[in-house]
Amino acid sequence: MEIPDQTGYKAGCLVVLQFARLSESLHAMESSGLAPQLTVGLIVGELRERAERSLRHILAQTALERMEVIVVDVSRGGSFAGSDHPKVRYLHRPQFRFYCEAQIEAVRQARSQVIAFLEDHTYAEPQWAEAILETMGNPRVAAVNYTFTNASDAGYLGRSILMAEYGHWMAPHPGGRVRISSSTNVAYRRELLLATMGDDESIFEAEFLIHREIQKSGGEIHVASRATVAHESWGTLKAACQANGAYKRVLGARRAESGNWGKGRRLIWGLGMVLMPGLSIARLAAAMYRRPALWGRLISSVPVLMAIYTYCAWSEALGYLRGAGASREEFLARELAVQRHG
Repeated sequence: MEIPDQTGYKAGCLVVLQFARLSESLHAMESSGLAPQLTVGLIVGELRERAERSLRHILAQTALERMEVIVVDVSRGGSFAGSDHPKVRYLHRPQFRFYCEAQIEAVRQARSQVIAFLEDHTYAEPQWAEAILETMGNPRVAAVNYTFTNASDAGYLGRSILMAEYGHWMAPHPGGRVRISSSTNVAYRRELLLATMGDDESIFEAEFLIHREIQKSGGEIHVASRATVAHESWGTLKAACQANGAYKRVLGARRAESGNWGKGRRLIWGLGMVLMPGLSIARLAAAMYRRPALWGRLISSVPVLMAIYTYCAWSEALGYLRGAGASREEFLARELAVQRHG
């Protein structure tokens, strides 16, 4: 019988002991409230002023002591006000070409069980984070949608564009379970998000696929009525069409790629997009059933809704038939490098 190497044995025991102590320390941090309960992912680009404004609103949260903030900066670099705050981790990633890469980086770096994404042109009300955590207190909730208002006293066009983009979740909203979720502005249980994504990191380009899988597995998506953010809108109808169209083309291409669709199915779905403008308006109207305060705005917005949804349908069809083209880069540029209005 050989005598085991005592040096290696002792070293192994020491490693196990250190790991156990580390696990106990992490558990103690969680129990004492030192570990964050919510990670906010903020993706920023060249438009520093509005992104810094968004960060200021995040750092003014009533639940700040339970939070951490990850800023993923895809710009060429430069100072970013607030990046030295003790609650902020600043990650400079100029090599990222696509928005989904920055989203994935925030998920990887998060230390909490809940990650909430905010676009750099959204401004969270002080109770936003607290409302997300309250809603996540329900163990059945896997994702939380926010409620949306215009970032300033917008005119008819700005209000109508917000209706087109976020009408399903626009304030006032009674809250509760919903079937259709927003994208890019949404909070997730991180563990479930990672399990849903698997190895397919680009799935964020068709985020509704994540929502579909979450609901298939029994998870629920809820609106937190007090998790309100003010959202900047586009200054022109053309800009709104182009921005939403870029996203829809990426979505169409990503959906077809993930399903390994053949030419026949791509063609059928591409042709079927002729029905989407009317269907989108019908879905939005159904979502407004319990919200009579918004009926007037919905009706007055129909011309803008039809224009945006028609352009989006055409763009999504292109995604099915011809792939993403340059729309991935275009979406990143329009999301982070084009000025908006209130």
